[in-house]
Amino acid sequence: MIDVKLPDIGEGIAEGEIVKWSVQKGDTIHQDAPLLEVLTDKASVEIPAPATGVVQELLFAEGDLVPVGGIVARIQSENDAPASAPQAPAVSHDEAPAQQQSVAPGHQTPERSRTDILATPSVRRLALEKGIDLHQVQGSGPYGRILREDIEQLSPAKAPEAPQAQPEPTVAPAQAAANEERIPLRGIRRKIADQMVKAKFTAPDFFYGDEADLTELVHFRQNLAAELKAEGIKLTYLPFIIKAVISGLKAYPTLNASLDDEAQEIVLKKDYHIGFATDSPNGLFVPVIHHADRLSIIELSQEIQRLAERVREGKASGAEMRGGTFTITNIGAIGGTQCSPIINHPEVGIMGVNKIYQKPMVHEGEIAIRWACNICLSFDHRVVDGADGARFSNHVIHLLQNPQRLLLET
Repeated sequence: MIDVKLPDIGEGIAEGEIVKWSVQKGDTIHQDAPLLEVLTDKASVEIPAPATGVVQELLFAEGDLVPVGGIVARIQSENDAPASAPQAPAVSHDEAPAQQQSVAPGHQTPERSRTDILATPSVRRLALEKGIDLHQVQGSGPYGRILREDIEQLSPAKAPEAPQAQPEPTVAPAQAAANEERIPLRGIRRKIADQMVKAKFTAPDFFYGDEADLTELVHFRQNLAAELKAEGIKLTYLPFIIKAVISGLKAYPTLNASLDDEAQEIVLKKDYHIGFATDSPNGLFVPVIHHADRLSIIELSQEIQRLAERVREGKASGAEMRGGTFTITNIGAIGGTQCSPIINHPEVGIMGVNKIYQKPMVHEGEIAIRWACNICLSFDHRVVDGADGARFSNHVIHLLQNPQRLLLET
């Protein structure tokens, strides 16, 4: 019997969500054939079968969260002779006690580090608000996962001095009314929710916005786009924006950084890995252009097109979704003149580009119809001062308003 464990599928990843099983109990599966898909860091990872055999058990359902190293399935290897009577799963004597401790409620568990604790950001926040140390909480969820109910039971507000008091009436599970539809918070949407909560409750952000006159850029791009289209290259505004942002990050390096909370150190990034928000049928993804500073406008266009297609087809790898140092969200392709983007933690800055539209503006002392765009930025105020955020914005806007100058940037 082979125990199939969830492998370590990325640095810092403690758990994954089962998106889809590719087999059912009793199926015969061949080695390296798809066994299941696991979601982590907004990327689906396909886990293959480690050997050929018959699927004996699927220990989790689709939508369940599984810790790295947890057993997700058991396969009877084709090399094993069939047993005449049911036998217990083949688990070594060293593994068995550890597994029992991980799932048995009420058992004492060893001291855990923060990364060993299985709990969502909302549960961590609730524990912090109530002054409860998560290291001392025995989780009742799968593999010791700490649930909101575990925190509520330990809350001082529960008045332990009056244990005989009548319990609150049991609330029936939420049911949809005739004119409602309930959708489980799973998959990409759950990952987005966790990331947004973590970002908003970790980084004290501040918002900065300014208006840019992009008339010259509009004309410049239009002239180049027609020529490049014949070569199969779709030239959008995003490559120009990325070039301008990288120049600004080089001028103001605290914006291309992260904050190590435990070490209390600001980590300045020497590489420029730019993420760009991409809408897809499966949700919002942020693929990353690694070493974007080394690419030309045309090369950036090609990489944007390649990554966007992989995201929409659901083929983006974990490596293509991780490691960003700054994020750009181009909401203007859909519409809207203002936005307040949420920082993509652990980064310290994000820029929102709104729609480019015509409006009367003062140009060279006269009223003229120009192409305007509002540039909106959010910064982690623990790392980025307001003055640096404003200067960064001015730097980027200056380059976007002068596209010929932008081409001289390295």
